[in-house]
Amino acid sequence: MDSLGRSSEKRPLTRHVDELNLARLGLISMQTRIGPETVSWEDAYGEGSERVSVKCVGTAEYLVPHGTDNDVIIGILCLFAAQGFPASNAVTATANQFLRAAGLDISGRYHKGLQESLMRLSHSNFHIERGWHDGKRYRTVIFRHVHEIVFDTAQSGGVLDQESQITVVLPPTIAESLRRGFLKPLNSSFLVELRQPTSRALYRLLDGHRHELENPDQRLKQFSVSLVEWGRKARILDLRPDKIRRVLDPAHRELLETGYLAAVEYEGRGRQQMIHYTFEEEVVALDPVLMARLTGRGIVPKVARTLVESLGLEVVRSRLDEVERLIEGKKTPGPGFFVSFIRSPEDYRPKSAPKPRAAAQPPLLTLEPVDPDREARERFEQLTPTQRAQETVRSLKVVYGARLTAEEYQVLGEVLEVQGLDASALRSQAARALAGGQCDQEATELRRRLSEFQQEA
Repeated sequence: MDSLGRSSEKRPLTRHVDELNLARLGLISMQTRIGPETVSWEDAYGEGSERVSVKCVGTAEYLVPHGTDNDVIIGILCLFAAQGFPASNAVTATANQFLRAAGLDISGRYHKGLQESLMRLSHSNFHIERGWHDGKRYRTVIFRHVHEIVFDTAQSGGVLDQESQITVVLPPTIAESLRRGFLKPLNSSFLVELRQPTSRALYRLLDGHRHELENPDQRLKQFSVSLVEWGRKARILDLRPDKIRRVLDPAHRELLETGYLAAVEYEGRGRQQMIHYTFEEEVVALDPVLMARLTGRGIVPKVARTLVESLGLEVVRSRLDEVERLIEGKKTPGPGFFVSFIRSPEDYRPKSAPKPRAAAQPPLLTLEPVDPDREARERFEQLTPTQRAQETVRSLKVVYGARLTAEEYQVLGEVLEVQGLDASALRSQAARALAGGQCDQEATELRRRLSEFQQEA
């Protein structure tokens, strides 16, 4: 998995939540490279009045989870939230969607790394005694990060590619904890800025320890921990103090540069050293469950936050409930419809009925309108998300031409691939614009919508 890299151009569309136990327990080593003999580890420590015991058993083929496996599991959790915490515990998406949700590069050579990571997460067993918290009590649990995987490849025995459809099933332990709301927000802007896997893993571990288990909304301003204990929590395999610091220090520098940490101080010498962390003041991320519902409807994080900040949590939540009731049983509209409804629901609510007029004589015969494009639409709906994206971009290039830049057409393809915009709706709008001579106006509106996806999440 060491080969997986950060995308320099493509950012995730949803990246908001983490399960609080997974964040605190540090089950995935922050080291990007581990030795071929690293097939297991175990640890024991005190937490509150409990003596926690954690054990990981991997395999000789895949070793234990490490490095960017942290990013992959975060991507899975965020897709799970974005898809509405399905009762099946299953998340289905393309390989590119999984990579993008994890914030990783989607170029071809990284699909093999994703496959290796999924194998590692599905083959490593964890035994946690008295260390899994349900918001009230500690429990003992045994699970794997990934309970089941189903995916397709272009040829027998092949590796994942951008067309691969992947279904990942989470274990009930993790899925039920997320559904109960035992989760915490992740700051997308920090994750986007952090280039090193070790920095992202340390951010996840630190942020998990900032939240109190029995009151996750409370966040610490300072945190102190023994250097050796912290090395164990980060699953650093060589626990000599100088080796621990060699792994931690580059991550500390990045977290200080991005403004997550205000200060990092070491105290003492040798194995008696302590680390004192001081966190920068930051705006606490908004209700992660509501944010996951909004981004699950294709609304980009920046727009979702703006809605909540301008209208308030309860207003947005009630209007989202209302619009979801309104569309129940109908074809799901694109994200623009949800944003428009939340901002101005009165435009979509039924108007008061007009006074009854004398009934007109009904026609003797009602014919279903002829629809010559039905076959084409049905064929379009049968395409994969990638094929629909490619065909839509080609169609829109014919209509809008040079009104959009090559980069904007590329962004459009990426957004359509993850279904951030409604491809059918865009094609219909383009056809109406062409017929009505409004290509300039429609192209301008599309450029505005695309710019929202290009901004920082």
